[in-house]
Amino acid sequence: MTISRNGGESAESLRLRAEDLFRSGSADEAQVLLIRALAEADREAGTSRAVLLERMGRYLDAASTSWAHDYFEQALAELHEDEPFHSRIKVLCSAGFAYVQQGRPDDGMRLLNEAIALTQGAGDAELETTVYTIAAETLLALGSLDESLDCTRRARRAGMDSGHHHLVIRSYFNEARATYLRTGSVSDAMRIRRVGLKYAAGLGQLETEEGNTLRLALIEDLIEAANWREADKLLGPEMSSGHGSLNEVEETLVRCWFSAWQGRRPATVPPFTELVESSSPLHQAYLLCLALSGAARLKDYRSVEELTGRALRHAEGFLAPPSSGLYIIDALASAIEAQSGRRHTVMHPECAPQRLLEVVERIYPETRRRVAARYELTDGVVSQARALVAAPEEAAQHWDHAILVFRRTHACARLVPALLGRAALCEPGDPHAEMLLVEAERIAEGMQARPYLERITQLRGAAGRSDPTAAALTGRQLEVVALLADGHTDREIAERLGLSVRTVNAHVVQILTRLGVRNRAEAAAWYYRAGPTREA
Repeated sequence: MTISRNGGESAESLRLRAEDLFRSGSADEAQVLLIRALAEADREAGTSRAVLLERMGRYLDAASTSWAHDYFEQALAELHEDEPFHSRIKVLCSAGFAYVQQGRPDDGMRLLNEAIALTQGAGDAELETTVYTIAAETLLALGSLDESLDCTRRARRAGMDSGHHHLVIRSYFNEARATYLRTGSVSDAMRIRRVGLKYAAGLGQLETEEGNTLRLALIEDLIEAANWREADKLLGPEMSSGHGSLNEVEETLVRCWFSAWQGRRPATVPPFTELVESSSPLHQAYLLCLALSGAARLKDYRSVEELTGRALRHAEGFLAPPSSGLYIIDALASAIEAQSGRRHTVMHPECAPQRLLEVVERIYPETRRRVAARYELTDGVVSQARALVAAPEEAAQHWDHAILVFRRTHACARLVPALLGRAALCEPGDPHAEMLLVEAERIAEGMQARPYLERITQLRGAAGRSDPTAAALTGRQLEVVALLADGHTDREIAERLGLSVRTVNAHVVQILTRLGVRNRAEAAAWYYRAGPTREA
């Protein structure tokens, strides 16, 4: 420990201790030490305040206290010509990232480019790791995905060389996010996060801030991909020790979000509004998405209304595309879903589904413009919101698009309610509805999602009351449709039954006509639903 002239601990010693606390996830405690360090720096001649002010800004953001501060501005003002090389670069990077998040992208990139220029050729792997990590996250916020991925991989190489393992772990999180925005596939993001989590586990870094953040991100991917058993196993028992306030809030909301997906009520319903309000604006859009989804499924309408108001305020301000915009759209879509099917709304008129959809439609084009993926989960989310608000005769096309998107992005958990929404619009006896229900049932059974399985049974009960019966077909036609359902071609059916191909073709036409279906796939779906027909 270094002692200052007045006998107390020096500003530099306090800063180093604060940094250790911050990296272990104790951002609040780190703030307290840094306040002491700033006071000590005022008494120590020649001690730079610029890095102390920059650290304070970072700690405030990470501790979810407030983003309404000017510590980064102060840090820039405190920079002087003989400032140490490392100090100057760290201040430029942090201020640049903060400016982008605050809606000043030009100022932010100017500072960041200055930091990169100073770093190049320095031969300092530790410095490169820090600079390229912040550059990757800034470019990701601006939707510059290729540049972000390039910086992420540079940061990883430098981090492995310098031993900055926490930033290497963070690089996997950043790469997964940028890759997802390029391809739109939940599976792609999940694959990268698995590699990162294996790396963290090998180094014993799972309990760090970065390790826990990566674990929670992978859990969310698994939930979206309907791999609920693995998600439940990875989530494990409830966290008993803190990982920093952001991780604690995130884990609480992820647990509740998962329980709500499963149709279970958590033992303790979290105070959604308080948790979101405790976070900085940098993370609020993401946490709003989790909180609103959980509150909506738990039918906590008071929280839904309060959180919706906060999401609307975010939508009116600067949204660093694509991340914040995607989360706000998802949050507002959850608020729309919470009110669907209710006869009377108890929410403020500004939160009415049609009004919320208008906000979604306003921010969606700009947000989507910065996402490279041809299909992205948010496309399906918006289509589902449109379907819930639209008249029945117009809703089908929106459900169909949502189904297409969720299939392409491998968002299987989202796909199930979309399939059920579309099936509910089908006329009684429409074989297309059974095809949708068969697909939904296969996924829901794997998830063990009781609410969806109950809804499937309910929809089948309604369809069964006017379903075509086996009596509509002759014995020979029953044989043909049985082989058709098993995947045989007309030629194979002809050989099995000793008929000509032309005769089989004629039987198939009659089967489609008598059952009132549009194609062979729908006829196969009818056959598998018929039950006793197979025995006959």
